[in-house]
Amino acid sequence: MQSKKVQLMSIFQFCRENCSELERWPSYYHRRALEMQSYVDLMPETKDMRILELGCGIGYQSAMLAKISKSVVASDLPNESVADHAPGMDVAAQLHKQLAINNVTLIPCSAEELPFEDDSMEMVFSSHVLEHIPNQQKALNEIYRVLKPGGYHVCIVPVRFEKLYAFISFYSYLIKATLNRISKLFVKDKVVQNSTLSVEINKEKSPSIFRSFPFPPPHGYSNHFLIEWKEWGCTRWRNKVLMGAKFNVIHQSTTQLNPLLPLVGPIFPILSAKIHQASRQLELQMGNLPFIRTLGINTVIIATSNKPISNAK
Repeated sequence: MQSKKVQLMSIFQFCRENCSELERWPSYYHRRALEMQSYVDLMPETKDMRILELGCGIGYQSAMLAKISKSVVASDLPNESVADHAPGMDVAAQLHKQLAINNVTLIPCSAEELPFEDDSMEMVFSSHVLEHIPNQQKALNEIYRVLKPGGYHVCIVPVRFEKLYAFISFYSYLIKATLNRISKLFVKDKVVQNSTLSVEINKEKSPSIFRSFPFPPPHGYSNHFLIEWKEWGCTRWRNKVLMGAKFNVIHQSTTQLNPLLPLVGPIFPILSAKIHQASRQLELQMGNLPFIRTLGINTVIIATSNKPISNAK
């Protein structure tokens, strides 16, 4: 039987060679595959589980989960939404068709209103999703409802150090955009007009990047960078996932400690993925250390439902 690493990397290799038109940004497939390896290394055995993924995006991670589990239900908002970082479920359907995945069911829905029965999932997997949900408490209640007693919630969310790196990414982007705009002064009017039209169309689709200026724009649902700074503490996320006593956190660490990842990534994404590949195992080991684990750009929380067995169907 193939190892989990081989199974996950087979998805990466296929997508890199055959699904380049669906890739979100250069080296997206590589970077996400490496991240998924780390998450799987931390997760319990999943081969007999029915897993619900919230915020499946293009369906890449749900395809990987399908390789190591009994079945997967992948959910996200039905239509494309730039503000919510949702590409639309048609993209996921297209990717799964190319991969010939047959144990994933795509269900368009909001995490705040899950159309699934109580106690119907062994695991809920959410990677960088919770920060985009306006009513997080409602979504967490839904996760608790659909999980079986003892079921797992694997939750990956960004933390405050990611907000520090956002400053560098934001101002690097502004410098690059300014130089690009200056260069357009030396091209023909027609090209400038077409470029301007493209920018205006993009503005209609997505929120202004200057809404928090001089701070970087917020990444999730919050209205301001400073609100996210306040809310994205490791302990705050842990307490949210705990939901009082409804869950028991059995693991919390970071999987992305290397500062080169967020610093190099926005400018050289392919190099960033290679750096991640070289340092991933060391990052994973160090991510468990007290205090050190607060220095990464995310926190991985694995919690089990404390739902009484007597309440299960």
